[in-house]
Amino acid sequence: MPSITHFEIYKPAEPCSYTGAKLREIMAKVIFETLTPDGKELNLKGYCVGPNGMTIICRDERVAKVRRFNCGGNRIGDEGVKLLAESELFSKVSWLELGGNDIGPEGIRALVTSKSLIKVKSLNLYRNYIKDEGAIILASENQLEKIEDLDLAQNEIGDDGIFALSQSKKFPELASIALDNNFSSSEGKEEAKVGPNFKKLQSLNL
Repeated sequence: MPSITHFEIYKPAEPCSYTGAKLREIMAKVIFETLTPDGKELNLKGYCVGPNGMTIICRDERVAKVRRFNCGGNRIGDEGVKLLAESELFSKVSWLELGGNDIGPEGIRALVTSKSLIKVKSLNLYRNYIKDEGAIILASENQLEKIEDLDLAQNEIGDDGIFALSQSKKFPELASIALDNNFSSSEGKEEAKVGPNFKKLQSLNL
């Protein structure tokens, strides 16, 4: 196994700032070090691969068996999410962590209408910039119908967004949702609690 020291040599340099051959070289190392031997788990948490890094990752055949993908804290933005959503290599993923990635409404639209990510059951989007617009897109356009667990904490979502999610019919398997630390009012939360999409849940965190 590569040593932690080797890993630290290039992690602080933020691979997302590289381009061309240097980017390809760095991302090849990152994938080598973070992909489990069986190829089923890829843990990129905190590497800051950025959208540039995602252009490489989403074309690397080594990720084709990944079931669990931790891409938290990578500043991939809407551009990076679109690359992920369009990559057929991630079609086996059922657990997806995208917290802390500067994702906004357009990134959400690309994600939830993806034809490749339809096996996703657990989706973590905490600490992004989904806001009401993104929450409404999620509530009305979601095609990832296998989602059971959804984390939308710290996304600047207000009453309109939370209400839309509570009324959504696009989450037939949803069992748990986290919406804490958003911008909704006490009244908005109370109204959302009785929405048909939230009433059925095993876990509701507002």
